Amino acid sequence: MKKKQKSKAGQKTKKGQTKSKRKEPLWMWAGLGICIVIGVTAYFYYQPPDSLSASATPTQIKLGEKLFAENCLSCHGSGARGENPAQSRGGQKADGSYLAPALNGTGHAWHHPNEMLFSTVKDGSVAKDSTMLGFKEKLSDDDIVAVLQYVKSLWPDEIQVRHAMRP
Repeated sequence: MKKKQKSKAGQKTKKGQTKSKRKEPLWMWAGLGICIVIGVTAYFYYQPPDSLSASATPTQIKLGEKLFAENCLSCHGSGARGENPAQSRGGQKADGSYLAPALNGTGHAWHHPNEMLFSTVKDGSVAKDSTMLGFKEKLSDDDIVAVLQYVKSLWPDEIQVRHAMRP
């Protein structure tokens, strides 16, 4: 019986093909490169504008109040008190969908970083069965910032300090 000889990298095999010195397939490196490009693109896409971290201007707050009335009031209520002010953090309805929470500082919204607040308004909630849809087709990034600056203007001073809006 003949023993088959294993060819070493760089040597010719029985069929005359040169064996590659590379141990990982090329497709694996290409896939990794694509994942990196997608990841970097997503990171920069979901970064809120710097203006969200800056102090709000009176013009921004006024615009945000107008846009809130046009787009958010029907769910989040007057003064951003939530769909049911008795449940400021929201909660579930009988049909399994969620109540719109208060955004005025009595609810939980202020616990979230600017990035999350911005992406929730832009792209919608990630919560299952949430009725919060994104507004990226209707509001520009500057409009979203104005709405959030208005909402933040409703927060008590101590929350604004904790949220790094004020020194």
